[in-house]
Amino acid sequence: MKKFILKPVIFSLICTSVLVSCGDEPKPDKKVDEAVFDENNPLHAIFDDKIFSIPSPVQTGYLIKQLDLKFDKTLLNPEINVNDYVSEHKQALNLGIYGTDLGYCSLYSQKSTSMSYLNSVEKLTAKLGLDAAFDTNFLSKFESNNGDEDKMIKLMSQAFKKADNFLKNANRKSTSALILSGGWIESIYFACELNQKKSSDEIKRRIGEQKQSLVSIVELLTEYNVENKNDELIAQLEDLKVSFDKIEMTYEYEAPETDKEKHLTIFNHSFNVEFDQTVVDEITQKVKAIRNSITKA
Repeated sequence: MKKFILKPVIFSLICTSVLVSCGDEPKPDKKVDEAVFDENNPLHAIFDDKIFSIPSPVQTGYLIKQLDLKFDKTLLNPEINVNDYVSEHKQALNLGIYGTDLGYCSLYSQKSTSMSYLNSVEKLTAKLGLDAAFDTNFLSKFESNNGDEDKMIKLMSQAFKKADNFLKNANRKSTSALILSGGWIESIYFACELNQKKSSDEIKRRIGEQKQSLVSIVELLTEYNVENKNDELIAQLEDLKVSFDKIEMTYEYEAPETDKEKHLTIFNHSFNVEFDQTVVDEITQKVKAIRNSITKA
């Protein structure tokens, strides 16, 4: 039985914002922070002072584009489905899914498709009371910058961050957790489906690394499980975890490096990921089933 033994070195670039804001040097002129486009840099979601480390859906999409994989619209949740989501639970999960779809379209400069999925995002944010994050100002800016992936991704990141802050301040952390979880599920769904079409060590590694992220997702959904509405999804993810537990991961620490001129700290972490093709197939089937249960009405 073939085993994949992937031993990449991960370079996470984290801007030291305190040094930039306190120093005399001007801030660098850049469209999007390096961390957004570093496919290995995780999204640190903070809930009640607890940090959940989850790879950003945008970063996974960027990795897919780097691997020279063609845009595949069949991966997306059809726009017409947006009208079928009537419960807040479904709306929040699918907002995460549509947000990931929108990011994927934007990275490939799919102008008309991007606007169509932006419309789906707009409908769900309105239903969830997040109109302020995706207001007319945002919509006009997004439309005028359609085709400029850097600016589109930056605008999306700002809008979703604004929505996340609003939900947390309004004590709707459970809704925020569902949006984040939906985005993660769509992201790994993309990776699994594209790996079947064009297998690569990079995507297999990304899939394998989700073992740790899945733990964070389950913890997040369990912590903010209002009226036990997350029970079914948690059970599905716990079953998925059984498959991920077959993946062997080892971590090797290396001392970080600091670039004072660029105000960057470079963390060199080595992850060894080992698993069978049968495990990849098993994860792919389970992820697809979970994703389909979320996207159906």
